[in-house]
Amino acid sequence: MSDTDKKPRIFSNDSRVVVIESKTKNRIIDILKEGEKHASQIREELGKAKSTTSVHLSDLKDLGIIDEKEDSEDERKKIFYLSSQLLGKSETPQDEHYRDILDNLKDVGGKRYEFLKGLFHLIRHGLDSFGLDVHPALKEIGRDAGRAIGEDMSVNSRDELFKEISDFWDSTGLGKMEVKEDKELIVEECFDCSDMPEVGHTLCSLDEGMLEGVIEGAMGEEVEVIEEECHGSGADHCKFKIEWT
Repeated sequence: MSDTDKKPRIFSNDSRVVVIESKTKNRIIDILKEGEKHASQIREELGKAKSTTSVHLSDLKDLGIIDEKEDSEDERKKIFYLSSQLLGKSETPQDEHYRDILDNLKDVGGKRYEFLKGLFHLIRHGLDSFGLDVHPALKEIGRDAGRAIGEDMSVNSRDELFKEISDFWDSTGLGKMEVKEDKELIVEECFDCSDMPEVGHTLCSLDEGMLEGVIEGAMGEEVEVIEEECHGSGADHCKFKIEWT
């Protein structure tokens, strides 16, 4: 089995999401990806004892990953097949970054803000490490949060709006924001990405969504916010461009 195939996989069925870490179970899944198989065929390809194969097949069936049906030509035999969908699997270098974040988390004992920030990074990047693209969902969630925040802001101009946004980012610990007119924002000490490892791309989709939502909620104007620079892309700050529509 290749190194990639040894990595944990996430499957989804009608009732839940399941993580499969067992090498043998993942090998059975690989076998069934080729098509339906009898237990004897699976056992032969695995090179395992009948009892061992039966245990793994039973476990996978209980988890909802595979199912069985009768052989139309011999009712005494069962045919196994996949009954769930692969959502993702752990990938490098993401899983290396995940371990880096874990190491950072161990160094923030007693520091509530730093611990919560590290935990947020761990959860988000942990999902990334399993191959799940969480950025669209985070941006949509951020947009909803931003609308709720913006609706409580009483502003009459873009200058007033960005003063409110900057104050909010600072007071809540989201970062130190500098406004470059009304088309560019620079954020230092960003909660979303500072202390994150360089992963080769920007990370602050939650902030993108929040900024879009705040502007829409406060001003009733739709904008597109795009992060161009970030700790994840190797910068020491975040830079957001605002496109007014």
